[in-house]
Amino acid sequence: MNLDQVMAEIDTLVSTYDFPISVLQDVEKRLLDYREVNYAKQQLRYLENIVARGLVKLKDGGKTHERD
Repeated sequence: MNLDQVMAEIDTLVSTYDFPISVLQDVEKRLLDYREVNYAKQQLRYLENIVARGLVKLKDGGKTHERD
């Protein structure tokens, strides 16, 4: 997976789930500071883990990921 693909996956998650602003700001800052594919993958895994743990809801006001 190249950097553009990783960034597209991050964009999809951010568009789909209602992440806390602090999480989004942190990920954005990290990606702006260091744009490298493996580091971006680490940020993607971080977001995926938040979703997998059911800590965010779908943006449309739906249920948490675990309860879908």
